[in-house]
Amino acid sequence: GGCECKSFKDKFMKCLYDNHFENALCRNESKEYLECRMERKLMLQEPLEKLGFGDLIGGKSEAKK
Repeated sequence: GGCECKSFKDKFMKCLYDNHFENALCRNESKEYLECRMERKLMLQEPLEKLGFGDLIGGKSEAKK
């Protein structure tokens, strides 16, 4: 397992490299990676608000209750 989210992780890591590891600039990539992991039960389901992504909810990804 774990391969399913590799593309998200790679995108996130590339974003970090490109932005000199300025995490704040890669929050969208980070969020998508975490969502992927949660959907596949690779990590605990946490509300995105709790993970600090409350302001990114809405738009293309539905907020999961």
